[in-house]
Amino acid sequence: MNKDKIHQYMNDIEVPVQKLVAREKAAIFQAKKKRKAGKAARYSILVACGLCVSILGSGFVSTGMATALAKVPIIGPIYEQFRDISSDKLQRDKLATVIEKQDSQNGLTMTVKEAVYDGGRLIVTVAYTGENALSLEETKVGNNEVLINGKQPEVAIGSTTQDPINENTIIEYHQFTLSKFNEFGDNIDVTVQGKDLFGYSGEWKVDFPLKKVQGEIQEFHPRVKASTSDQIYSHTAEKITFSPLSTRIDLTSDYPKEMDENDTWPWFEYVIKDDKGKVYEGLDQQIGMSGKYGRKVVLALPPMEKIPKSFTILPFVRDDEGNEEEMKELELVIQLDMKE
Repeated sequence: MNKDKIHQYMNDIEVPVQKLVAREKAAIFQAKKKRKAGKAARYSILVACGLCVSILGSGFVSTGMATALAKVPIIGPIYEQFRDISSDKLQRDKLATVIEKQDSQNGLTMTVKEAVYDGGRLIVTVAYTGENALSLEETKVGNNEVLINGKQPEVAIGSTTQDPINENTIIEYHQFTLSKFNEFGDNIDVTVQGKDLFGYSGEWKVDFPLKKVQGEIQEFHPRVKASTSDQIYSHTAEKITFSPLSTRIDLTSDYPKEMDENDTWPWFEYVIKDDKGKVYEGLDQQIGMSGKYGRKVVLALPPMEKIPKSFTILPFVRDDEGNEEEMKELELVIQLDMKE
């Protein structure tokens, strides 16, 4: 899939939710190829064409969201409005840590409201308040980033979403699925920093420590593999991790090496079903990649109170018109009845 086709595909997408999800996935693919090509990127992001920006952009904020943002601290309703896959659990179990730390420069105040981390995902909510109106124009938004232990983390899935609450206040939501689960251990130091933000000149920086949220983490290593009959493509389920903020599935996608070299490596999408028949797709699923090219696939589903007995993962591809073709030969049936 080349970049021109990606851009054409994204531009043809209309407003309905399922097509916005497809646009979000296309953005991951585009960001991945930019990173492969060595272009500078703050993170591997879903960003400007992402689902949250599309729904909450153009100055629209729902009454429920505006009400929630008027309160301190910002809690569950925010994550629900931004369609985070763990929003139900975040709200019910109050998992986020209140930070309430700020930096004020030249009439703009950046306040880190809340954050939560479980070893595999990091979520940070930031509020910006200005003495004068803030601007979301592309040339005035500026640059910001989130660091872990002083460095940009390698991210498999990530998004940064900004939306105005009123002309003087903008809420910003960062969510990341890290490339390697538990790479940073139980305690991390987080930095949120930015330069020349929302029409204001200057630099802002907030540092804070963050502990891993309490909760059981269970891992399975099924190593189930499926290949096409011509042996061109294969998928292997390497690891499934159940944690407080997500259900993470790590896959290896194998294909001819020359596809990496000529930038034609495949972009698969997935339908996931558990033993009870519940289907995870659309808003219940995120897709990303770690490392170079498209060989290390990371799928993120909502966190689960009870581990299912099995997952069935069916890859599919889309043609230029958006038609889906199931890759039945690559279907993975993963049994989860034995804890390692």
